[in-house]
Amino acid sequence: MNRLRPYRASIAAIAAALIATASPAHADELEWLEKHDDPKALGWAREKTAEAKAALMALPGYQGILTELQTVLKANAPIADMALMGPRAVRLFRDAAHPKGLLQIADRGKDGSPGAWRTVLDVAAYGKAAGKPYALNWGYGSSCLPPAYDRCLLGFSDGGSDELALREFDMQTGDFVAGGFSTPAARAQFAWLDRDNVVIAHTIGASPKTAAGWGAAARLWKRGADVASAPVIFTAPATDATLQFTRQGSAARAIMTRVIDYSTFEIHSVDAAGRVTKLPLPAKLKPFGPLGGTDRHALFQLTEPATINGRSYPGESVMAYDFAADVKDADRIQLVYAPAEGEVISFFSGYASSKSRVFLPVQKSLKTIIKAASFGAKGWSVTSVVAGEAGIDLGVASANAADEDIIIRRTGFLVPTSLEFRPAKGASRILEQGQHAFDESRYTVEVKSARSKDGTPVDYYLVRPNAPVRAGAVPTLITGYGAFGITLTPSYLGRAFGGQALKLWFDRGGALALPAIRGGGERGQAWHQAAIREKRQVSYDDFIAVTEDLVKSGFTQPKHIGVFGSSNGGLLSAVVATQRPDLYAAAISDVPLADMLRYPKIAMGAAWMDEYGDPSKPDVAEKLRAYSPVHNVKPGVTYPPFLVTVSTTDNRVGPGHARKLAARLMETPGQTWLLEDEEGGHGVSDPLARPDIMAMRMTFLIDYLMGDDIPSEREK
Repeated sequence: MNRLRPYRASIAAIAAALIATASPAHADELEWLEKHDDPKALGWAREKTAEAKAALMALPGYQGILTELQTVLKANAPIADMALMGPRAVRLFRDAAHPKGLLQIADRGKDGSPGAWRTVLDVAAYGKAAGKPYALNWGYGSSCLPPAYDRCLLGFSDGGSDELALREFDMQTGDFVAGGFSTPAARAQFAWLDRDNVVIAHTIGASPKTAAGWGAAARLWKRGADVASAPVIFTAPATDATLQFTRQGSAARAIMTRVIDYSTFEIHSVDAAGRVTKLPLPAKLKPFGPLGGTDRHALFQLTEPATINGRSYPGESVMAYDFAADVKDADRIQLVYAPAEGEVISFFSGYASSKSRVFLPVQKSLKTIIKAASFGAKGWSVTSVVAGEAGIDLGVASANAADEDIIIRRTGFLVPTSLEFRPAKGASRILEQGQHAFDESRYTVEVKSARSKDGTPVDYYLVRPNAPVRAGAVPTLITGYGAFGITLTPSYLGRAFGGQALKLWFDRGGALALPAIRGGGERGQAWHQAAIREKRQVSYDDFIAVTEDLVKSGFTQPKHIGVFGSSNGGLLSAVVATQRPDLYAAAISDVPLADMLRYPKIAMGAAWMDEYGDPSKPDVAEKLRAYSPVHNVKPGVTYPPFLVTVSTTDNRVGPGHARKLAARLMETPGQTWLLEDEEGGHGVSDPLARPDIMAMRMTFLIDYLMGDDIPSEREK
């Protein structure tokens, strides 16, 4: 029995009201929904959110599911990554009692491992004192100044927005620095140069901006100076996506990256005096510019074959730029590692640099080996550090620029996350070991393959129950991403899969599928390029093929399949559920793109035209319109029940996409619910911060996909 059917009358009323203001034939008539704080649009979103909450929270299962989720959140806080920073370790610890996090430090002992943790900043308490719903945007890379790492620039986001108020913080004393570096809320990218100089690009006042809304002017910001009037040392064209800054090692130097279009980059170094030097590197780099480096070197990865100083290098090669003064210019760019056939450097598993080594997670046949690259008298050499198994994500969570110690992170769908300290000398030991949240012995992880529409094989993970309640009708969730070369990696109750809320699904015998669709980085740059711009549809064909394979193999049926995704994954879920409504019985579209003809005009969408294409060009617009969910919802068609989630403060993708998608779907006979939280930003679907939203989401999935005929484990 479907308990949401009584609300059809409410949906009909919503549709009737909406038709008065927006014709389904003209998506642009919904443009009024795009501005996040427009009173009319915000009032509409609040009304629809109130209706959705009333319906979902009234379901008989909701209160029990919320209680279950709160219980697991208390017992199974996610493992916080640790950063080794000189004489101390740092982490942002979050649990059910502290969803905004506690910034904590631990002194490192004689063996280099962290000792007892102590809190230096309670983010929620600081926000309460400031009268702001602050979230800490914690970056382990350029936030703190090496080699002492005692001074950090902390970014505080009001309600989850991408705009940050920066404050200088003394990590040792736990105090904000009186008269220290500070900015009003703005979009900002920065890196320390030395104790008294920061390079920054911001959007304060009339400072130049890119079309995507990020700072276009790099400024040398000296201690005690006004950030708004800090002298400009470089200005990027307004057509660029953004300027980014990273800090390598202990040298008083930052790497500045002109992100031209997220596949094309221009790399510069910036010294403490504000001198900018363009590095003679190829423009086609991955994944998003520099990979890291040591005091002497900065590392990059090629996306395509390149000839540098008369030498040819294959695509995917990792290269180093040598800053040493005595090196000839012709020898400054060096080969570090060229992946062998079938190898992919999986940087989304985590990479890091120690004092003299750079760690590369190399994946082949879904198995990861962490390799360490070192520079010596004969150039670069690479050795293996640790190997993982298929289905296990392995990466370097942290390495210290002052020594050779590292922290290895290991996790998997059925393997709780652990952090292992590996000193350069001496025995390794486990620092943190995640708790078991469910009975993993009841499940198996398989790697399977489907054939896409054009015959391309598409691998996918299937996390399945060993003894399903009903064979051939296993309730199955399927998710993916498929853009920007990003890879979703296996993780234990990972955020991309719903976090701790996924336990509730597994407890009831549900399955999870994760396809490695084109557009992602699972098979290297060619896999990404196969689905960009006018070729985007192949990504959706891949996903649909995997869904069909789950049905054809006899594993499940469409009435038990739910699709979900976030950001580009939210676009993915909306596309496949509108293109193939017969394949899915429920769809969740979280902080999605949805209007692909107007996306460059919404939030920072202008930064992504290299990925999706420029809709101002008629031939490109035709391709975008062909899959754009807002333009492909057809009157009279019954789509699977949709839950669309977003935050008013999401200024990365913007709430307008979600609102317009929900509005169009509300014009059809099916059921659609919009949940718009007024805080949370682009990461609104966070079980720790909003267990009520995640409980509503899980209630929605269980109600539509499991029904009363598939009992939970607790009832068997």
